[in-house]
Amino acid sequence: MSSDTTQQQASTTDAITMAPTSRGSKILILSASSGSGHTRAGEALEAAAAAFPGISSVRHIDVLDYGSALLGEFYSNLYQQMVSKAPSLWGWWYDKSDAPWKGETFRVAMERFQMQPLMECLKTEAPDITICTHFLASDIVSYMLQHEQISTRHAVVVTDVHVHALWLCHQFEHYFVPTDESAYYLRQIGFPVDRITVSGIPIHPAFSQSMDREALRKKLDVDPSGPVVLLSAGTFGMESSIVAIRALMHMEEPAQIVALCGRNEDLLTEVMHATEAAPAHLKFRALPYTADMHEWMAISDLFIGKPGGLTISEAMASALPMILLNPIPGQEEINAANMLEEGVAVSPTDVVTLPYKVDLLLREPKRLAGMKHRMKQLAQPRAAYTILETLLGTQPPIT
Repeated sequence: MSSDTTQQQASTTDAITMAPTSRGSKILILSASSGSGHTRAGEALEAAAAAFPGISSVRHIDVLDYGSALLGEFYSNLYQQMVSKAPSLWGWWYDKSDAPWKGETFRVAMERFQMQPLMECLKTEAPDITICTHFLASDIVSYMLQHEQISTRHAVVVTDVHVHALWLCHQFEHYFVPTDESAYYLRQIGFPVDRITVSGIPIHPAFSQSMDREALRKKLDVDPSGPVVLLSAGTFGMESSIVAIRALMHMEEPAQIVALCGRNEDLLTEVMHATEAAPAHLKFRALPYTADMHEWMAISDLFIGKPGGLTISEAMASALPMILLNPIPGQEEINAANMLEEGVAVSPTDVVTLPYKVDLLLREPKRLAGMKHRMKQLAQPRAAYTILETLLGTQPPIT
């Protein structure tokens, strides 16, 4: 498609716009459990909404619960299989499909066929404001607005640095994007400037609270004097996580290494077993799923993980420099490139050189401090509040 055609098609974008109702706004948040980021963004918005008096009700649903089994298999299980077993194929598809409006008519038709229960839910719920943190949901809402099947204020919240073509829809009131470059991209393809806000990616309100690092280290039973390296082991899978753990055992600098294993009990056991013979200057600790990620990030000095949109936003809010490992081709590679460009992350050429990168940063406290300072400049911990403030035209009361 030529750039002129793209401009013309995008510029026809319209929305059904209404002022917040006097009875209070009824908000419906639509996410999808194809990867945890979309759901976590929805949960962040749901949590932030509790601070706003101008809301009558908030409901957060996973749209894959309102679609066919085939759709759920495609968007959840197939996605996980592709990124874990055939990442290069996923990257190829991601790049190939990133052309504004290409194949949109067929895609939306297939989604409508598979998502009739969601369409009925939207009619029944009749929300004043619909906030979508996944493109599948925004496609359906946009279609229903276009055909006057519902009347709602439609907001799209992009949860990665790049606005992939799948995120584009015609009927909307507002787009919320992570960066100035994301906003520039939308403007260049014809989206109205007054319907785009650079909000950042919504993360849980806990990340916007000030925290006492010394008190938290005491609470979490962490040595207050030594550096803490946080490893998001649960996001890599069993084999990759154990390889990373064994590599870190070759570090020369003393450190406390905390491996977050999520809900994978087998991984938790394997990490504990693999670190039994760790050298004396390295203290390893394996943790199961924790709801206190904001606290662990607040007390850490380095974070080793994958550059998902929510993860990098949480790390920035915590001023926690990252070592990026095994980014998924496509969206995570773009997220990683952005962080490397901003100077807030490093990336080893191979997991074998992971301990070299960690040692390098721990030996350069001025460089590490500079990375932390830049992260503070880039951080948008109040993104969820910004989105709701923009849509509601009001701010939560100061407490």
